[in-house]
Amino acid sequence: MLKILFVEHGSVGEEIGLEKGDAVTHFDGKPVADVLDYEYYEGQEEFSLTVLTKDGQTVTVDVEKDCDETLGLTFEDGCYLTPRACRNKCVFCFVDQMPRGMRKTLYFKDDDWRLSFAAGNYVTFTNLTEEEINRILEKKFSPLYVSVHATDDVLRRRMLGNPSAAAIMPLMRRFAEGGITMHAQIVLCPGLNDGDALRKSLEDLYSLWPSVRTVSVVPVGLTRFRDNLPAVKAVDAVKAAEILRLTDEFAEKCVRETGARFAWCSDEFYVLSGEQPLPYEEYGDFAQIENGVGLLAKFQREFDESLPYFTGAKKQSFTIATGESAYKFINGLVDRLKEKFGVRCDVRAVPNDFYGTSVTVTGLLTAGDILKNLDYGKNCGDVLLISRSMLKETEDVFLDGMTLERFRAELGKKVEVTENDGFDFCARMLKGEE
Repeated sequence: MLKILFVEHGSVGEEIGLEKGDAVTHFDGKPVADVLDYEYYEGQEEFSLTVLTKDGQTVTVDVEKDCDETLGLTFEDGCYLTPRACRNKCVFCFVDQMPRGMRKTLYFKDDDWRLSFAAGNYVTFTNLTEEEINRILEKKFSPLYVSVHATDDVLRRRMLGNPSAAAIMPLMRRFAEGGITMHAQIVLCPGLNDGDALRKSLEDLYSLWPSVRTVSVVPVGLTRFRDNLPAVKAVDAVKAAEILRLTDEFAEKCVRETGARFAWCSDEFYVLSGEQPLPYEEYGDFAQIENGVGLLAKFQREFDESLPYFTGAKKQSFTIATGESAYKFINGLVDRLKEKFGVRCDVRAVPNDFYGTSVTVTGLLTAGDILKNLDYGKNCGDVLLISRSMLKETEDVFLDGMTLERFRAELGKKVEVTENDGFDFCARMLKGEE
């Protein structure tokens, strides 16, 4: 059951008399499985709702509402999803490459289709029961985000480290026939799922278009903490260029046949190969931007469109701490701000000593590495700008456990957190018309 903590004023829930302390037990006569049932019925126009009131009475109400009207219910914390643990032992798993002594949540590997629907998490479908498959199909929980990696089942089982993993294509085909939209990802490990294996995966997934709406290819991330783990090669410049060519050629075929690009490489491939990212228009609705697909193009467009709104530089001097992979891109934007507005800013590429220098993305930088690189504020402007991606999503804490408050104290300078968009990036250093 879902115990109500708060009922929004003016909502359908308030209109039908729901109150704090009541508990939703059934929808359309069926017991509530979890909060996803509530999310599903939020989008329905007619259904019955059974409630155990705080006074101990069971009441069933017939609800009629517009599909965009909300029941307006917030539930107690215990009613929300508890992530399900992953059963796989992927050869490239980033969690298995973590050092000891970090916060406990960083060691938990989730693989939960409910979080795929609710939050866009990528899942492997290796722990689905028949009951859950039927629930997904019945209630059309969609879109789902699938970690495929390879459609050849022998290769996929090897990559997942799970000999009992069920065949992926029959299940995805079943979902496609049932009206479920999916987005897929392939973590590219050189020598494993590149070349002909990648071509096969792209072809197989494309056979399910438009139910499989997009596919992203992302490079494997390797830290220095790989003792006793399977040998996996990193993606170098040559391999990155090869994967870009293969994926782009396949995507161009998709465009000719359907008008949809279908397959993209993440921005890291362009950075590694030294090639220019695709134009903004090539990324469609940016369905895989959380996977680093089109992030640079979107940021560039936002940056360009924001410049007319500013009139000059702020008085302070700035330092931007960024990962090595984004340095050239960020530095190019700053050069334009210097030329147009006279901004005083230094961009610093921070090596990732914590995870290892092969890890170059900004979001995996730690507070300790930034402090060391900036000599604890001695090598820093008046204001340090850091990306929101460096911090925990729900809390101002870096990956190494240091809080933003302590980081500011140790740096001894003003620290501002920039959102992941080009306008906010500019607004930190520029002033506009009143």
